[in-house]
Amino acid sequence: MYRVVLTRKATKGIEKAPDHIRKRAAEAIEALQESFAPVKLFDVKKLKGFEDTFRIRLGDWRIIYEFKRRNKQ
Repeated sequence: MYRVVLTRKATKGIEKAPDHIRKRAAEAIEALQESFAPVKLFDVKKLKGFEDTFRIRLGDWRIIYEFKRRNKQ
């Protein structure tokens, strides 16, 4: 299980989005809690030039997210 943290800007963007995008964004965020790259459910691609940064395409909208690994020591 993963923890998803939204920035204030992301939260405001989702709130202002059309209803169908808000619904898909909520589904994407739920899927991200289970897998850092839910490629079977969404169009997910790793961004070139960035380490552990991905994007999910929702029509004309994009969700950009970073996967941070925790060091278990």
